[in-house]
Amino acid sequence: MSREHAMVRELIAVHDGLRRELKELRGAPELTRDLRVRCAYYCHHVEMHHRVESHYLFTMLRARFPESAEVVDRLEREHAKVAEILSAIEQAADVRPELDRLAGELLAHLDYEEEQLAPLLSRL
Repeated sequence: MSREHAMVRELIAVHDGLRRELKELRGAPELTRDLRVRCAYYCHHVEMHHRVESHYLFTMLRARFPESAEVVDRLEREHAKVAEILSAIEQAADVRPELDRLAGELLAHLDYEEEQLAPLLSRL
């Protein structure tokens, strides 16, 4: 995997930001109004990131690399799972258990996405 390609570096930089912020949210010692606001912002950020990926990046990858269909299908399914958890976070009285659940899904998703997409993005 070429981590030197600009698109790969950008993908990893965005993902690393998502990882850092999630770690900070999960490390909050107590449930406060500020934590809820930060969670809402974070959920929106993840949702927008996935929307852009699904609409633009995945569409382009499917057209350019038809052999990527199985990987992209899995990533789309993972986006749907993450979206369900994001919705649960927005509705939860206590967001902390849902943040833990999000970490389990989202962190594995980000790792898989980088592993699978970096070689394709490097070919662009």
